Amino acid sequence: MKRTELPAEGLAPDKVVHAMGKIRADDAPWYGPRRFIGGSYYGGEEVQQVADRASQDYQHYNALYAGKVFPSLVRYEREVVDILLSLLQAPQTASGCVTSGGTESLLLAVKTARDWAAAERRGAQSPEATPEIVVPYAAHPGFDKAAHLLGLRSIRVPEGPGYRADVGAIAQAITSNTVMLAASAPSYPYGVTDPIDELAELARTQQLWLHVDACHGGFVLPFARKLGHAVPAFDFAIPGVTSISVDVHKLGYANKGVSALLLRDHELSEFQHYGFTNWPAGAYRTAAVSGSRSAGGLASAWAVMQFLGEAGYCEIVENIIATREKLVTGIGRIADLQVRGKPDAYLVAFGSDDYDSHAVADGMEDRDWVFNRLRNPPSLHLFLDRSHSDSVDVFLADLHQVMEEVRSGRRQARAVDAVYAV
Repeated sequence: MKRTELPAEGLAPDKVVHAMGKIRADDAPWYGPRRFIGGSYYGGEEVQQVADRASQDYQHYNALYAGKVFPSLVRYEREVVDILLSLLQAPQTASGCVTSGGTESLLLAVKTARDWAAAERRGAQSPEATPEIVVPYAAHPGFDKAAHLLGLRSIRVPEGPGYRADVGAIAQAITSNTVMLAASAPSYPYGVTDPIDELAELARTQQLWLHVDACHGGFVLPFARKLGHAVPAFDFAIPGVTSISVDVHKLGYANKGVSALLLRDHELSEFQHYGFTNWPAGAYRTAAVSGSRSAGGLASAWAVMQFLGEAGYCEIVENIIATREKLVTGIGRIADLQVRGKPDAYLVAFGSDDYDSHAVADGMEDRDWVFNRLRNPPSLHLFLDRSHSDSVDVFLADLHQVMEEVRSGRRQARAVDAVYAV
């Protein structure tokens, strides 16, 4: 294939826009009533407009220089972090920083735990030993990616009943080299929250760091709790939870590129920051991995939080929970289908133990439904948002028909594997 080269002459703006329109013609719409997919989230037209306007106004602001030339960015980050700490019942000693996404938040959490352990637990392991993190089977691969990049070993432990972390198995996996335990609130595959109170007690007694990945639950579970729904304990109210990650660009509805790492104690940020002083340009110090970065996402996060407020988020979460319960109940009424675990937020996984779940998935995709798949066990994997409340009945009706096709043998599975990202 011939390598693309820079055009000899620049194109007029309208021609550039036209060319990009043609290129993206095959892209899937990123939201809609038949699209139960993650990656992008739709809070409604007004929410999107607020986010887009704020992002546009700050797109060319470089957040690297916030402290020197953009005091508004310092304020936005401080207030976004303060709001998150309040939602997650953090003590007054807590602090945090904004990152580019959940993967960066996990990377920073692992880095901070590693360096904390090296300084505070010198006698617990030999200097030559490779530090380890113990990770439940359903936890995000971002933990493993962080371990790979930072020179740690990730120990994956099979889940227990209900697709939740097995505390006993995790306890057995702890060695003198362990520096961190991981938990999810909820996990991406199954949408269930790990027994974080038990894991926190284990971490506390073993003097280990416990990180809770609440990237998917951070903007659902606190508001569900405020609304009176039963919510598993998961946040800083539990002694032993050391850090939490939250994605604001998920159901916080900020534009892409906004997550946060939150620490129980501000003093722990000493182990998070990177500093370098032996440089002609002067001292270099960053809290996050990235250097130069657009402030558009951060600005959109602050703007949407102000626009929606607590009442707006509560209304959205109430809608999502009602949709989830309707979906779960409907799936339970279809013979040979089972929901995987008991979902706590907006992620629902279901499949069949008696028939080929990929055949079911094929049938639903042939009816223009878009969702993800799980590999183990084979399942359909749905993200719920406020745009899905009116489509659940149609989805369940199609699902009933597809199951009849699968049971009768009229529908066979195509050779398909589950793919999260490539």
